Amino acid sequence: MPVPGQAFNADTIAAIATPTGRGGIGIIRVSGPNAWLIAERLTQKSPSTERRVFSRFMTAQGEVIDEGLVLMFKGPASFTGEDVAEFHGHGGTV
Repeated sequence: MPVPGQAFNADTIAAIATPTGRGGIGIIRVSGPNAWLIAERLTQKSPSTERRVFSRFMTAQGEVIDEGLVLMFKGPASFTGEDVAEFHGHGGTV
């Protein structure tokens, strides 16, 4: 059984945190040890817990796929107790 506030899984996971096609904002949450690295690569910016950052979200080839806000939470001060990156982009079916 995991200890409260302590990560018990070494995997980094990503999940859609909003219902598909239901709102103007779509949120993708990434949790785990590679959350900061993923945020840095997706936005080509250094992540920060100090502020919410408007960013373009890009593929590995540099193609812009969306833009929106990036929110960073450093573990253990997050809901999962792990490092967490949230990407708030455009919602809808696309």
